[in-house]
Amino acid sequence: MEFRYQFSGQESAVQVEAVGDDYVVTVSGRTFQVKASAARPGELDLELDDGRRLVACVAVDGPRRWVAMTTGDPAGQPFVLTVPQPGRRLRRGPDGAPQALEAQMPGVVRRVLIAAGDDVARGQVLMLLEAMKMEIRFTAPYAGRVERVAVVEGQPVDRGQTLVALRAET
Repeated sequence: MEFRYQFSGQESAVQVEAVGDDYVVTVSGRTFQVKASAARPGELDLELDDGRRLVACVAVDGPRRWVAMTTGDPAGQPFVLTVPQPGRRLRRGPDGAPQALEAQMPGVVRRVLIAAGDDVARGQVLMLLEAMKMEIRFTAPYAGRVERVAVVEGQPVDRGQTLVALRAET
């Protein structure tokens, strides 16, 4: 999974790949193996492969994650990670058919907020996913009607897996 981040006015990429219970993280060409665990709400304890321990203080703002890293001292200057928007990539069916909204990363369905037959507005939260210890709001990319909900709460999902079939409002 690739995240975009901004720090000191520059935008760069962070690659994150789950490997068992750990993560391989590549930042600016440097690769780290990282163990992550939830500490307190809004914080992740990180242990890097070189033995360093960090705390990431995370605040969620829609698709953005404000992150400040600390080694126990007051948090450093925050940077912004922008999470790719779930539901933006669509697999189109025949004309008039529902479109499949897919998971953009592996995770677990935490809450399903809609049901088949519901009318939804563009930007409405359809479900909450948890991925890499973060809550991701899965939103409707356009107004329409839910034709089918393909997952249930607590279900693990893979990248590209269909979550919802949504028919565009005409």
